[in-house]
Amino acid sequence: MDHDLLIKALHAAQKGQKYAFATVVESTKKGTPQKAGAKMLVLDDGTIYGTIGGGRNEKAAQKECLESISRQKSRYVTYNYFGREGESVCGGQIKVFIEPYSVKEEFIICGAGHIALPLSVLGKMLNFHVTIIDNRRSYANAKRFPHVDKIICGNHAKSLRKIKITDKTYIMIVTQGNEFDFECLKEVIKADAAYIGVISSKAKKIKFFNRLKKADITQKHLNKIHIPSGLDIGAQTPEEIAVSIASEITAIRNQTLIGTDKFKVKN
Repeated sequence: MDHDLLIKALHAAQKGQKYAFATVVESTKKGTPQKAGAKMLVLDDGTIYGTIGGGRNEKAAQKECLESISRQKSRYVTYNYFGREGESVCGGQIKVFIEPYSVKEEFIICGAGHIALPLSVLGKMLNFHVTIIDNRRSYANAKRFPHVDKIICGNHAKSLRKIKITDKTYIMIVTQGNEFDFECLKEVIKADAAYIGVISSKAKKIKFFNRLKKADITQKHLNKIHIPSGLDIGAQTPEEIAVSIASEITAIRNQTLIGTDKFKVKN
Protein backbone atom coordinates (compact mmCIF):
# COMPACT_ATOMS: atom_id res chain seq x y z
CA MET A 1 0.00 0.00 0.00
CA ASP A 2 1.14 3.53 -0.74
CA HIS A 3 2.92 4.75 2.42
CA ASP A 4 1.42 8.23 1.97
CA LEU A 5 -2.11 6.78 2.03
CA LEU A 6 -1.36 5.00 5.31
CA ILE A 7 -0.13 8.27 6.83
CA LYS A 8 -3.30 10.05 5.62
CA ALA A 9 -5.45 7.29 7.13
CA LEU A 10 -3.53 7.50 10.42
CA HIS A 11 -4.03 11.26 10.61
CA ALA A 12 -7.74 10.82 9.88
CA ALA A 13 -8.03 8.24 12.67
CA GLN A 14 -6.22 10.53 15.11
CA LYS A 15 -8.77 13.25 14.32
CA GLY A 16 -11.65 10.84 14.88
CA GLN A 17 -12.61 10.71 11.20
CA LYS A 18 -14.06 7.65 9.53
CA TYR A 19 -12.74 6.57 6.17
CA ALA A 20 -12.81 3.83 3.54
CA PHE A 21 -10.34 2.32 1.11
CA ALA A 22 -11.30 1.48 -2.47
CA THR A 23 -8.92 -1.15 -3.88
CA VAL A 24 -8.79 -2.46 -7.42
CA VAL A 25 -8.70 -6.23 -6.87
CA GLU A 26 -9.16 -7.33 -10.47
CA SER A 27 -8.57 -5.63 -13.81
CA THR A 28 -8.58 -6.62 -17.46
CA LYS A 29 -5.17 -6.53 -19.12
CA LYS A 30 -5.99 -3.73 -21.51
CA GLY A 31 -8.01 -0.55 -21.49
CA THR A 32 -8.36 0.23 -17.78
CA PRO A 33 -6.64 3.32 -16.32
CA GLN A 34 -5.44 1.45 -13.20
CA LYS A 35 -4.46 -2.14 -12.55
CA ALA A 36 -5.00 -4.49 -9.61
CA GLY A 37 -3.57 -3.07 -6.38
CA ALA A 38 -4.43 0.58 -7.06
CA LYS A 39 -5.94 2.22 -3.98
CA MET A 40 -7.98 5.27 -3.12
CA LEU A 41 -8.65 6.63 0.36
CA VAL A 42 -11.96 8.43 0.94
CA LEU A 43 -12.60 10.35 4.18
CA ASP A 44 -16.07 10.76 5.62
CA ASP A 45 -16.17 14.36 4.38
CA GLY A 46 -15.64 13.17 0.79
CA THR A 47 -11.94 14.04 0.55
CA ILE A 48 -10.05 11.72 -1.81
CA TYR A 49 -6.40 10.65 -1.69
CA GLY A 50 -4.89 8.34 -4.28
CA THR A 51 -6.76 7.15 -7.36
CA ILE A 52 -8.34 4.12 -8.97
CA GLY A 53 -8.38 5.79 -12.39
CA GLY A 54 -10.27 9.08 -12.21
CA GLY A 55 -13.36 10.00 -14.17
CA ARG A 56 -16.94 8.96 -13.55
CA ASN A 57 -16.03 5.54 -12.14
CA GLU A 58 -13.82 7.07 -9.48
CA LYS A 59 -16.66 9.46 -8.62
CA ALA A 60 -18.98 6.46 -8.34
CA ALA A 61 -16.46 4.68 -6.12
CA GLN A 62 -16.25 7.76 -3.89
CA LYS A 63 -20.02 7.62 -3.46
CA GLU A 64 -19.82 3.89 -2.68
CA CYS A 65 -17.15 4.58 -0.07
CA LEU A 66 -19.29 7.19 1.69
CA GLU A 67 -22.24 4.80 1.67
CA SER A 68 -20.01 2.04 3.05
CA ILE A 69 -18.73 4.36 5.80
CA SER A 70 -22.30 5.22 6.75
CA ARG A 71 -23.41 1.58 6.90
CA GLN A 72 -20.07 0.17 8.08
CA LYS A 73 -20.29 -2.60 5.51
CA SER A 74 -17.74 -3.72 2.94
CA ARG A 75 -18.75 -4.39 -0.66
CA TYR A 76 -17.49 -5.34 -4.10
CA VAL A 77 -18.39 -3.19 -7.10
CA THR A 78 -17.66 -3.56 -10.82
CA TYR A 79 -16.96 -0.69 -13.21
CA ASN A 80 -16.95 -1.03 -16.99
CA TYR A 81 -15.05 1.04 -19.56
CA PHE A 82 -16.76 -0.36 -22.66
CA GLY A 83 -18.18 2.93 -23.88
CA ARG A 84 -21.82 1.99 -23.49
CA GLU A 85 -24.26 4.60 -22.18
CA GLY A 86 -23.03 5.94 -18.84
CA GLU A 87 -19.65 4.22 -19.19
CA SER A 88 -16.13 5.47 -19.89
CA VAL A 89 -14.63 4.52 -23.24
CA CYS A 90 -11.14 3.28 -22.27
CA GLY A 91 -12.18 -0.34 -22.63
CA GLY A 92 -11.98 -3.10 -20.06
CA GLN A 93 -13.35 -3.66 -16.59
CA ILE A 94 -12.22 -3.34 -12.97
CA LYS A 95 -13.53 -4.88 -9.77
CA VAL A 96 -13.14 -2.77 -6.65
CA PHE A 97 -13.30 -3.77 -2.98
CA ILE A 98 -14.73 -1.04 -0.76
CA GLU A 99 -13.68 -1.40 2.89
CA PRO A 100 -14.75 1.06 5.63
CA TYR A 101 -12.81 1.83 8.79
CA SER A 102 -13.95 3.67 11.87
CA VAL A 103 -12.11 4.85 14.94
CA LYS A 104 -12.53 2.48 17.85
CA GLU A 105 -14.33 4.10 20.75
CA GLU A 106 -12.22 4.77 23.83
CA PHE A 107 -13.29 3.89 27.36
CA ILE A 108 -11.14 5.55 30.03
CA ILE A 109 -11.64 4.34 33.58
CA CYS A 110 -10.11 6.58 36.24
CA GLY A 111 -9.49 4.26 39.14
CA ALA A 112 -8.53 0.60 39.36
CA GLY A 113 -10.54 -0.59 42.34
CA HIS A 114 -13.37 -3.04 42.92
CA ILE A 115 -15.80 -1.46 40.44
CA ALA A 116 -13.17 -0.71 37.79
CA LEU A 117 -12.20 -4.37 37.45
CA PRO A 118 -15.59 -5.77 36.31
CA LEU A 119 -16.32 -2.53 34.45
CA SER A 120 -13.16 -2.91 32.38
CA VAL A 121 -14.17 -6.47 31.47
CA LEU A 122 -17.56 -5.21 30.32
CA GLY A 123 -15.84 -2.44 28.37
CA LYS A 124 -13.83 -4.99 26.42
CA MET A 125 -16.96 -7.09 25.83
CA LEU A 126 -18.58 -3.96 24.38
CA ASN A 127 -15.62 -3.58 22.00
CA PHE A 128 -14.09 -0.47 23.56
CA HIS A 129 -10.40 0.34 23.64
CA VAL A 130 -10.05 0.33 27.43
CA THR A 131 -7.56 2.45 29.38
CA ILE A 132 -7.08 2.20 33.15
CA ILE A 133 -5.60 5.11 35.14
CA ASP A 134 -4.59 4.77 38.79
CA ASN A 135 -1.88 6.22 41.01
CA ARG A 136 -1.25 2.92 42.81
CA ARG A 137 1.23 0.50 41.26
CA SER A 138 -0.32 -2.38 43.23
CA TYR A 139 -3.60 -1.77 41.35
CA ALA A 140 -2.51 -0.34 37.99
CA ASN A 141 -0.72 -3.37 36.60
CA ALA A 142 -1.10 -6.02 33.93
CA LYS A 143 -1.52 -8.83 36.46
CA ARG A 144 -4.74 -7.24 37.72
CA PHE A 145 -5.88 -6.00 34.29
CA PRO A 146 -4.47 -8.44 31.69
CA HIS A 147 -7.44 -7.83 29.37
CA VAL A 148 -7.25 -4.03 28.94
CA ASP A 149 -5.49 -2.16 26.15
CA LYS A 150 -3.54 0.38 28.20
CA ILE A 151 -2.61 0.92 31.84
CA ILE A 152 -1.36 4.27 33.14
CA CYS A 153 0.14 4.43 36.61
CA GLY A 154 0.30 8.02 37.78
CA ASN A 155 -1.70 11.00 38.94
CA HIS A 156 -5.24 10.58 37.59
CA ALA A 157 -5.93 14.16 36.50
CA LYS A 158 -2.45 14.80 35.09
CA SER A 159 -2.64 11.56 33.12
CA LEU A 160 -6.03 12.57 31.71
CA ARG A 161 -4.54 15.86 30.58
CA LYS A 162 -2.19 14.00 28.24
CA ILE A 163 -4.96 12.01 26.53
CA LYS A 164 -6.72 13.33 23.44
CA ILE A 165 -10.44 13.28 24.25
CA THR A 166 -12.94 13.24 21.38
CA ASP A 167 -16.63 12.63 20.88
CA LYS A 168 -15.75 8.92 20.77
CA THR A 169 -14.28 8.96 24.28
CA TYR A 170 -16.24 7.59 27.25
CA ILE A 171 -14.89 8.46 30.69
CA MET A 172 -15.82 6.86 34.00
CA ILE A 173 -14.44 8.40 37.19
CA VAL A 174 -14.33 5.86 39.99
CA THR A 175 -11.12 6.47 41.97
CA GLN A 176 -10.35 5.58 45.58
CA GLY A 177 -11.07 9.09 46.90
CA ASN A 178 -13.45 12.02 46.45
CA GLU A 179 -10.66 14.52 45.89
CA PHE A 180 -9.17 12.40 43.12
CA ASP A 181 -12.66 12.12 41.61
CA PHE A 182 -13.11 15.88 41.71
CA GLU A 183 -9.75 16.64 40.12
CA CYS A 184 -10.49 14.17 37.31
CA LEU A 185 -13.92 15.70 36.73
CA LYS A 186 -12.55 19.22 36.71
CA GLU A 187 -9.93 18.15 34.17
CA VAL A 188 -12.40 16.69 31.65
CA ILE A 189 -15.64 18.58 32.23
CA LYS A 190 -15.10 20.91 29.27
CA ALA A 191 -13.91 18.15 26.95
CA ASP A 192 -16.00 17.01 24.00
CA ALA A 193 -16.44 13.51 25.43
CA ALA A 194 -19.33 11.20 24.55
CA TYR A 195 -19.83 10.34 28.21
CA ILE A 196 -18.50 11.58 31.55
CA GLY A 197 -19.65 9.55 34.55
CA VAL A 198 -18.81 9.87 38.23
CA ILE A 199 -19.50 7.37 40.99
CA SER A 200 -21.40 9.44 43.54
CA SER A 201 -24.04 9.91 46.17
CA LYS A 202 -26.50 12.81 45.97
CA ALA A 203 -24.59 14.64 48.72
CA LYS A 204 -21.33 14.25 46.82
CA LYS A 205 -22.97 15.56 43.65
CA ILE A 206 -24.17 18.72 45.43
CA LYS A 207 -20.71 19.29 46.92
CA PHE A 208 -18.98 18.79 43.58
CA PHE A 209 -21.37 21.06 41.71
CA ASN A 210 -20.98 23.84 44.26
CA ARG A 211 -17.20 23.68 43.90
CA LEU A 212 -17.40 23.60 40.10
CA LYS A 213 -19.71 26.62 40.01
CA LYS A 214 -17.24 28.55 42.15
CA ALA A 215 -14.63 27.63 39.54
CA ASP A 216 -16.85 29.29 36.87
CA ILE A 217 -18.03 26.03 35.30
CA THR A 218 -21.27 26.77 33.48
CA GLN A 219 -24.54 24.89 33.79
CA LYS A 220 -24.09 23.73 30.21
CA HIS A 221 -21.03 21.75 31.22
CA LEU A 222 -22.59 20.54 34.47
CA ASN A 223 -25.49 19.09 32.50
CA LYS A 224 -23.10 16.83 30.59
CA ILE A 225 -22.07 14.90 33.70
CA HIS A 226 -23.74 11.61 34.59
CA ILE A 227 -23.58 11.83 38.35
CA PRO A 228 -24.51 9.54 39.99
CA SER A 229 -23.65 7.33 37.04
CA GLY A 230 -25.43 4.18 35.96
CA LEU A 231 -28.99 3.01 35.44
CA ASP A 232 -31.22 2.30 38.41
CA ILE A 233 -31.21 -1.49 38.53
CA GLY A 234 -30.93 -1.75 42.30
CA ALA A 235 -27.19 -2.43 42.06
CA GLN A 236 -25.38 -3.30 45.28
CA THR A 237 -22.22 -5.28 44.52
CA PRO A 238 -19.26 -3.95 42.51
CA GLU A 239 -20.24 -6.25 39.66
CA GLU A 240 -23.85 -5.03 39.67
CA ILE A 241 -22.73 -1.41 39.81
CA ALA A 242 -20.43 -2.06 36.85
CA VAL A 243 -23.39 -3.52 34.92
CA SER A 244 -25.50 -0.44 35.71
CA ILE A 245 -22.74 1.89 34.45
CA ALA A 246 -22.11 -0.20 31.34
CA SER A 247 -25.85 -0.21 30.66
CA GLU A 248 -26.04 3.56 30.80
CA ILE A 249 -23.03 3.91 28.54
CA THR A 250 -24.62 1.48 26.06
CA ALA A 251 -27.85 3.47 26.15
CA ILE A 252 -25.98 6.72 25.49
CA ARG A 253 -23.94 5.00 22.80
CA ASN A 254 -27.15 3.87 21.10
CA GLN A 255 -28.77 7.29 21.65
CA THR A 256 -31.69 5.95 23.64
CA LEU A 257 -31.24 8.01 26.81
CA ILE A 258 -30.23 11.41 25.47
CA GLY A 259 -31.97 14.21 27.32
CA THR A 260 -33.68 12.08 29.93
CA ASP A 261 -33.05 11.18 33.57
CA LYS A 262 -35.72 8.50 33.60
CA PHE A 263 -33.37 5.70 34.48
CA LYS A 264 -30.83 7.51 36.63
CA VAL A 265 -29.45 5.76 39.69
CA LYS A 266 -31.28 6.58 42.89
CA ASN A 267 -29.29 7.07 46.07
